[in-house]
Amino acid sequence: MNIVFVLPPYDYSKSVGNTRKKAQIGLLPPLGVGYLAAYVEQHGHTASLVDAVAEQLDVVEAAEEVARLHPDAIGISSFTTLTPNDAYALARELRHRLPDTPLIMGGPHVTSFAKTILDECPEVDVLIPGDGEVPLNDVLTRLEAKRPIDDVPGILFRGPSGDIVATPKAALVKDLDVFPPPARHIYKRHLYLPLPSLSARRPVTSMITSRGCPWARCRFCYQGGEYASPYRRRSPEDVLAEIGQLVRDYGIRNIVFWDDNFCFVPKWIDSFCELLERSGYDIVWSVLSRVNTITPEMLRRMAKAGCYSVQYGIESGHEGILSLVNKGHTLEQCRQAVKWAQDAGMDTRAFFVLGFPTETPEMSEHTIRFACELNVDYAVFFSYHVQPGTSLADLALCEGRCGDFHGQHLPSYVPNTYPDAEELGRKVKEAYRRYYFRPAYMRRALKRLLRKPSLIRNHLLGFYYWLGLMGK
Repeated sequence: MNIVFVLPPYDYSKSVGNTRKKAQIGLLPPLGVGYLAAYVEQHGHTASLVDAVAEQLDVVEAAEEVARLHPDAIGISSFTTLTPNDAYALARELRHRLPDTPLIMGGPHVTSFAKTILDECPEVDVLIPGDGEVPLNDVLTRLEAKRPIDDVPGILFRGPSGDIVATPKAALVKDLDVFPPPARHIYKRHLYLPLPSLSARRPVTSMITSRGCPWARCRFCYQGGEYASPYRRRSPEDVLAEIGQLVRDYGIRNIVFWDDNFCFVPKWIDSFCELLERSGYDIVWSVLSRVNTITPEMLRRMAKAGCYSVQYGIESGHEGILSLVNKGHTLEQCRQAVKWAQDAGMDTRAFFVLGFPTETPEMSEHTIRFACELNVDYAVFFSYHVQPGTSLADLALCEGRCGDFHGQHLPSYVPNTYPDAEELGRKVKEAYRRYYFRPAYMRRALKRLLRKPSLIRNHLLGFYYWLGLMGK
């Protein structure tokens, strides 16, 4: 069968400030649909992708592009639980244009709300929560053979009489090496650009070495909720084989690893770095990490093997808020982690969140001051958004009020401790202004530019998008 995957439209400028018509800054190829495409192609099907976010298509344009590819089945990836109506609107338009084509939906929103989606969006035929490779392939194989799908584990579908049928859970695939790497031929590579802070070299692409989070206890995070994916990791050898393919086939020189926590299990890190050095591949790479799973030795080992940037989810500079959200680290561990990475010669990025439930403006002030104290190379400030299915969601609804989602920086939730969304939005904007206009930050940035003049273009591009963000 010919399956066309489609990512629903979303105005990405809400998250980065500006867009380009030719490419979306900060967007990298969607790995989830790449893995699905690779697996079904391995089993005899064909796959293609319409990325409405990257191509800046609206609902009608996206549906037109899908129809042009003459699909036998359509896979809608509902990536975020914050904007499900975008996926629903796309499903309605696709059903209008292609009334007889099966619509299959997966992604985090389906994983969290599979029990209600078929009622909310009757146009969808099949839901696949969780890991989708095996169930999707089984569904396509049966549809192609005109056989019933009621014996496929791990799906929900609408039965002949209109009733909703949920089959038994699919077996968890523990060995991720059995899955082929993402089918990168489905991506229009010119549409994707990394953030300036992750552009040490080009071409750039993304990879992932694991699924799930080894901590999985943060109360605000999807991975810490009841629908979290169990943690599993590929072997270092399998990861290196994919890197080799990227270098040989696509000339990749920079890899952004999107694991929730790459820096986990020192033995795995040592094996990976040793294999990478022995390979001779001329690449650099960046990772995300928790601050309490790294050591100075680990960071030095990674830097020696080409890791140039580490990104930490610090979230708050107030110990009480860190305890509330069960982040599992201390402010002192944050200080150590940043210093160790800087001592290893790495760039440092940190993520902060303002407006958690019960957080007062004074507590937010602690976070801004702590960010300034750390003086990382790139700081990102988000508003807190309620993630349904997380343990913090119920408290948030009792301690504040929700509105529409308008991007990661603009508030969709306002705790009762803030007068209104405008005040919280001003706090986020103030955090950016105070952080990047400090003399200490400017001195650090200037030293980096003098040491690496190649970064000047990245800084100018970053400033352009920052200005757009401030304008919004």
